[in-house]
Amino acid sequence: MIVASPTIRHPENGALRSGDVGIGAVYGPAMISPDRIDAVVFDMGGVFAVPAPGPVSELVGAAGVEIELDDAAARLAHYAGVAALTGALVDGEVRETDPAVWDAYDRAYFGSAGLAGEALGTAVVARHAARISGDSAAIWSHVLVENREAFARISERRPTAIVTNNNGTAEQQCLDMKICQLGAGPLPQVAAIVDSTVIGIAKPDPAIFSPALDALGTDAGRTLYVGDTVHADVRGATAAGMPVVQLDPFDFHDSHDHWRLPDVVALAEHLA
Repeated sequence: MIVASPTIRHPENGALRSGDVGIGAVYGPAMISPDRIDAVVFDMGGVFAVPAPGPVSELVGAAGVEIELDDAAARLAHYAGVAALTGALVDGEVRETDPAVWDAYDRAYFGSAGLAGEALGTAVVARHAARISGDSAAIWSHVLVENREAFARISERRPTAIVTNNNGTAEQQCLDMKICQLGAGPLPQVAAIVDSTVIGIAKPDPAIFSPALDALGTDAGRTLYVGDTVHADVRGATAAGMPVVQLDPFDFHDSHDHWRLPDVVALAEHLA
């Protein structure tokens, strides 16, 4: 199943922009003015990459389930899964190490792609097995090119860093996906790439943001964090005293009052 992006009139200049969602959150009271942002820190998953349709299809295909995923469907599936994680907040704290949490994500992910019944259950079991085996590098490989390009534009204007719940290979992933690098080179240079596995601290623990803030040399209250989840990104950054914007391209969080944007492109336009 593929959901077409709505077309909504921009409240400031009246221009039509296909894909704009959550306009109230984009330009509402939760928005942070550009002159109050000295630096920007980014998550990785859901910001620069989502699970790739090919590897996911192959994974569940090996378990006997056929699924049709193209790039658009893969994006929708990821953010549907994120919305399911947000829904789990009503039952308490979401812990990413809890397999039941990812069960909710996977059911929403594959459900949005049209699976149901026994096929849905089989796909969830197959994805869970791959996740606990640690064999997810190939899966999290579909680069959101427009977000990567917009990040490069932001990096030209403001200092940037990466803070991610990851498996210890975030620095190499940033190079492989051509997002950024530490030190001089052909890619945008960031002040820090903070990987939860490397430092032993994971979001939403606010302590994970300290190395990036130290490397940037900026105050938490003037350093924007960009992520895609409520449980880890919005709550974690808020606890660290940082302003935060959630990427919510399908407007799944329209009932929330924090700042949301459809993509990094919209953030780059805002900061410019």
